[in-house]
Amino acid sequence: MITESVEAPSLNFNTYIDLFISNAKSNPNKTVYIQLDESGNEVGKISFGNLLSNAIIVSQKLLNHTTKSERCLICIPAGLEFIIAFLGCLISGVIAVPTILPKRNKENRRFWSIINDSKPSMIITVEDHFDLIDKQLNSANINCSINSIQTIIISETDNLTSDNHSRLGDDIAFLQYTSGSIKTPNGIKVSQQNLLHNSEIVRQSFNHTKDLVCVSWLPPFHDMGLIGCILQPLYVGGSCVILKPRDFIRNPQIWFEAINKYKATTVGCPNFALDYCVEKISEPNPSSMNLSSLKVLFCGSEPVRENSLKSFSESFECLDFKPNMFLPCYGLAEATLMVTGIPQKEDPHFFNANLLSLEENKIATEAKENEKSISYTSCGITWNNTDVIIVDPKTRINLQENEIGEIWVKNDSICIGYWKNANETDYTFNALTLKNNEGPYLRTGDLGFIHIKNLFITGRLKDLIIIRGSNYYPNDIENIVDKCHPALQLNSCAAFTNNINDNSKLIVVQEIKRVFIRNHNDNEIFQKIISDVSEDLEISIDVIILIDPMSLPKTSSGKIKRLEAKQLYLDNNLKVISSWVKNESKTISNSSDTEQPSSDKITKWIINWLSNKLPLDPDQIDPNQSVMSFGLDSIGAVELETEINNTFNINLFVGDFIENNSIKFLAEEGYKQTKL
Repeated sequence: MITESVEAPSLNFNTYIDLFISNAKSNPNKTVYIQLDESGNEVGKISFGNLLSNAIIVSQKLLNHTTKSERCLICIPAGLEFIIAFLGCLISGVIAVPTILPKRNKENRRFWSIINDSKPSMIITVEDHFDLIDKQLNSANINCSINSIQTIIISETDNLTSDNHSRLGDDIAFLQYTSGSIKTPNGIKVSQQNLLHNSEIVRQSFNHTKDLVCVSWLPPFHDMGLIGCILQPLYVGGSCVILKPRDFIRNPQIWFEAINKYKATTVGCPNFALDYCVEKISEPNPSSMNLSSLKVLFCGSEPVRENSLKSFSESFECLDFKPNMFLPCYGLAEATLMVTGIPQKEDPHFFNANLLSLEENKIATEAKENEKSISYTSCGITWNNTDVIIVDPKTRINLQENEIGEIWVKNDSICIGYWKNANETDYTFNALTLKNNEGPYLRTGDLGFIHIKNLFITGRLKDLIIIRGSNYYPNDIENIVDKCHPALQLNSCAAFTNNINDNSKLIVVQEIKRVFIRNHNDNEIFQKIISDVSEDLEISIDVIILIDPMSLPKTSSGKIKRLEAKQLYLDNNLKVISSWVKNESKTISNSSDTEQPSSDKITKWIINWLSNKLPLDPDQIDPNQSVMSFGLDSIGAVELETEINNTFNINLFVGDFIENNSIKFLAEEGYKQTKL
């Protein structure tokens, strides 16, 4: 899966920052960034020339307190000051370390783990947060030497001071810390050349020009917000309107209004934000929220779901949103940002995979009508001389089209490696295929397949759920659960397995919406989760835990931290509202009644069996529902077959249960046999 290169604006530059300086000097008066407050009002703007002047001032301040290749922690919220600080680092050669602000009276483990790992010599922040940073440093026990805390004040000058810094393409531009799905985040060394190459991938797929107008609420310390939204306008000579992430969460309508006001051409978000907008914007206003100017709504950072795309399109069709504005893409921090994306003018397309072939053969086969299936969204094709292959992660054998394996990537966007972690760097960044030792490739840890040159993501290698020899992907289970009942919070579900008595058990942890905390029916929710997962995937859940709103651990980009959620479960530290556990004891049947059984008696027996086995409230078991809809898997169906046949001396078969026959139908079939 190799693509040809298209002529790039970066061909004549060795570093990303040299290209930015060239663009700034060519068009110094053009506004490049506009910052909005929580009401959508402008609170700041800056031109290319003024941005460059301020960045050079910061670069000189940095070198007055530290030296090239030392680290500088950037503790600044989304906005103009963050961008100036980041570019100042890139100009000076001081390695930028973007991070979140520490919270008051909190442990801030991620913040301190980044400091302890990167060992910055200085911190740069803004005046409003200076005291917070200073107090945190004075009260903490950290193993590094921070020389100073510097603040940024934006200057109005456009007079360029001298830039005599020497820069090379392989200089480390910044450390991108992984999004935190593991306990100790790794710092990824992103070079100037990596930024150039990946910015060109984004430009080619999104078809960007100097007319680019982006509106972004994505966090600047995350690769999607930083490289995809903030740095891309500097690369092509466009502009960007900046919202704070918390303002979007409070009121996503502000995003739509900014798109309309500034006639945005490109915006982006993770999949969860699409669902969030649909949920929160119930009455879209076409006069203030029109989306017709958009050419690209790129969606990545987590699995892109067909139902999310369709729901967003249907909900906001009245705002002139069209499905061809969607641009699903795939990337990861170790590849700087973007690996694949669909061409800008194409509609999203999907692969409806046969569930059985997916589980048993690890081959994606298109499902036929009435076959159990899972829909996968294409994440597009490769750009700018990128090579993507699918490999068996154990044997390192290249796999063929439609075969599912680990995604390996090779191009000039692949980062240098992890900061001070040679062993992990060698394993992740220097993978070689078994045949001819081709490489080195980046092991992504993601699973997927290639179909007609398009990449489809199926899950994470480490998150793969294996139940009784069949493979399932957590995001498929989570996608069913969080949408099955109105009391459940979207994109707030974690599915994982845990070994109990040497058996792998499926655990589901799900947040309740705040408005439903005191007004929900536990049994109704449990039954709906059990039913929908069983009907769609034919697997049974062993444990369901409903938890407080906003208590499920997530990364800064909204990804579920499944490993951390599992550890909270094992440590009994989840904020539990209610829980349900499948009863593993076998039902003892009451067969002492020698009267001729009736259809009603068999029906009641099945209801009693299900109630004790699962457990469920007998009054909530509808005899007109399928037996399997109550959460039985194939093993449970075998147990039911054995016990009902022994109790009533009949010969129902396991297939009778699995074929979604209702309790009432099975009881009537059983009763017919007792009369023979």
